[in-house]
Amino acid sequence: MNLKLNISAAEKYKSNSQIGRIVTEAWVRKNSYCPSCGNNYLESFANNSPVADFFCNNCSSEYELKSKTGSLGTRILDGAYRTMIERINSENNPHFFFLSYAKASLDVNNFLVIPKHYFIDDIIEKRKPLAVSARRAGWVGCNIILTSIPTFGKIYLIKDGKVENRKNVLETWSRTSFLRSKKVSREDGQLRS
Repeated sequence: MNLKLNISAAEKYKSNSQIGRIVTEAWVRKNSYCPSCGNNYLESFANNSPVADFFCNNCSSEYELKSKTGSLGTRILDGAYRTMIERINSENNPHFFFLSYAKASLDVNNFLVIPKHYFIDDIIEKRKPLAVSARRAGWVGCNIILTSIPTFGKIYLIKDGKVENRKNVLETWSRTSFLRSKKVSREDGQLRS
């Protein structure tokens, strides 16, 4: 895995957020693999697909990428709250990739995947609606609360600038796959079939 982001992929863009999105998505297409089945290549969905960026043409797993400069922190800013809740509760809810990188050097620091069965409504934080004066007044976004996901649900492909052993990644993924058929009850925190 090459740990450098290629800024030339976003030469025609001016917005920092657009540049970050283009550059990190290009990096994932070129360097990642499907942590569910080990397939070497992930396909891209069309731009602006709601809560989906990549899919595996071998096992049909879907992935959403969230990236940011610096450390990942405890919360990840995301899009529309209602869209996220609908998507994570759908039959084909995605797994999530999280990528952090150094802005100055463009080095990938951390790249991890969180399997979809860890995504429940409780880890999605509803933000306040945008002010009446905002261009999209009333729009409601959300945050993903990373601290609400257990440590064993965070599977690193790259941790602190070091590439993790691919075999270990696939084995770790496999150990939690039994949870796909379970739901966490809000009332008592117990797994249910």
